[in-house]
Parts: sequence; structure tokens; C-alpha cells
Amino acid sequence: MSRILKFLFLSLLCLLCSCERRPLVEDQGKVRVRVVLNTDSIANVTCGIYNDRIVPSLGMPDIFRVMFYERDTQEAVSQAFITRGGIDADGRVYYEGKVFVNPGSYDMVCYNFDTPSTLVRGENYKSSLEAFTSEIADNIYTRFKSRADAPEPVLYYEPDHLFVAREEVSIPSVNDEYLITTEARTIIDTYYIQLRLVNGQYASNAVAMITDLAPSNRFGMGEPEFGLYAGTYFEMYRSVDARIRAGENDVLCAVFNTFGKRPDHIAPTVESQLYISFNVLTHDGNSVEMTLDMDSIFRTPQAREKHWLLIDKEIVLPKPESGGFKPGVEGWDEQIGEIEIGK
Repeated sequence: MSRILKFLFLSLLCLLCSCERRPLVEDQGKVRVRVVLNTDSIANVTCGIYNDRIVPSLGMPDIFRVMFYERDTQEAVSQAFITRGGIDADGRVYYEGKVFVNPGSYDMVCYNFDTPSTLVRGENYKSSLEAFTSEIADNIYTRFKSRADAPEPVLYYEPDHLFVAREEVSIPSVNDEYLITTEARTIIDTYYIQLRLVNGQYASNAVAMITDLAPSNRFGMGEPEFGLYAGTYFEMYRSVDARIRAGENDVLCAVFNTFGKRPDHIAPTVESQLYISFNVLTHDGNSVEMTLDMDSIFRTPQAREKHWLLIDKEIVLPKPESGGFKPGVEGWDEQIGEIEIGK
């Protein structure tokens, strides 16, 4: 679907939705909303790159959805879709369009509407407006063995970057259009993770899941959801780390997104539920898994300040068995270049 057709479809959807439980508005209630996109200081994406061979491509949104909520009831009263308008004086992309809403005081929430993996629900009320991703397929669970000493988490796909702006606005009664300008930033945390890899040339595929992460974010209120014990699933890549001694610098690594990490335990006696499991398939069909507690890694200055999860351990792949035959897949080469992790 072309960009124009997509916009027309969304505009029609907005019009149809606005017919349900939405007040009629007059021409003097016309408002122009401008959302300025701020992509500065996104760790491991636009700044603080640890491994320049694994640099994600952020992409740029095409469409923003603008929602106005009653201040008292938190119920949606008006909405619109706006598209890219241009570049402002500071060189930042902005999105602009008209919204018909009566004069008054509102809570306004804007978010990009074109994320493949990040889904949104609960739009009718600000308090229930929530971003989430789907649970992983059943067959993927089989790649991770359950731990007898910890509860099993529900695993979700990693989210795309969702750029959100929230503002309390007061719209006066004027004859001309009233301009509201706001700034949208991502609600997603992006991490870089790595550990040393031995015999990496025998690997064909690698994945990981990390637990104790939020499965969703009620971004209308700015609150990650930690009520469910959940984890994030993502793919990993073979690369090198020039900081490690030559000959031993093969690493298994990834850049991954999350809605947020559960806050540190208050009581030190509480058993950790924060761990990661790696699963690597080899050319000859073997599966190698390693599970590590991550509490101490997340407490390091590198993790807190730069979102670098640098694990000082190695995962060793067995050499292929001689004789016989096991079905496999094509070679898994070192990853160099950009990785698309969401718009």
C-alpha cells in the first residue's frame, strides 16, 4: 500500500472511530498539532555504540496518532493521524496535521502508528493505553530448558521503538488555528550484550531470552508493566570484540529492545529471577545452551550508564562429530553492518 493510500485509509479509520462516543466540534475548535521527533541519546542506537559491527538501523516513523483525553474522566474525545511535515530549524523531523477538538483542557498523547512488532491497545482511555508485543510461538519455547530453581517466564518478542509525546494542553476559543508543538521520545530501552564464543565457526544460529523485563508499557501514564514475570526473546550474532586479546576475540552478541527492566530488589535476601539463556545450533545439528544469572551484570556501571551487558564468560561449541550425517543449515557468518530493529 502506498504512503498516500495508507494515509487515506487511516484518515477514514479515524473518521469512523470519531463517530463513536465523540462530541461534535465546531470550526473554531480546529487545532494544528506538530510532533517533533527526538532521537538523541538512544543508547546503542544513536550514541554509546560498543561494537560498531552491530549497529541497529533506527528507521523513521511515517505516521503519528494524536489522542485527546478528558482531564477528569481520562476518556478519549478526539483523535487524528498526522504525517511527516518537514525538518525544523534544529534539523529534526516533525509531523504535523489538524485535529478537531473543542476548546478546553485535555491530556494529549501522541505516538507513531507504524511499528511492525509493537502493538497498542486500550486507546479509549489514557490510563489503559498500552504498548505490547506478542508472545513467542510455542516451538521457540522448546529451545530453552526450564530452570528448576526459578519460575518459568512468559516470553515475548522484542518491541520496536515507540516514540511518545505526552502533554497537558489548554485550548483557547479562537477563530484561527491553534498550534500545539510537542516532542516525542522513545519509551524503549536498548541494550548491547555479549559473551566470548569458542569454536564459533561451527555455529549456524543463535537466540537468547532474558527474564525479569517488562512485557508492556502503559505509555499513556508512562508506566512499564511489571505485574507479570516475563522475558524478551531475540536473535544473536557472531562478531568480534577488538578490546579482547587477539585470537580470543570471537563473541556472541546482540542489540535488543525492551520495555524496561524490573527495578532492583529492595531486600538483598530475595532470590534473583533475572537470568539469561543462550541457545546455539551447530552445523551438525547439536544444540548448546548456557544459562547465567544477570543481577551482578545489570549492577555494573557499564550496564547502568551505557546499557552494555558485557559477560566475562565463554560459551564453547563442540567440534563436529566425525562420520555419520546430521541434517543442518547453511553457514552462519559473522554479522557486519546494520540490523533493522524497529522504526
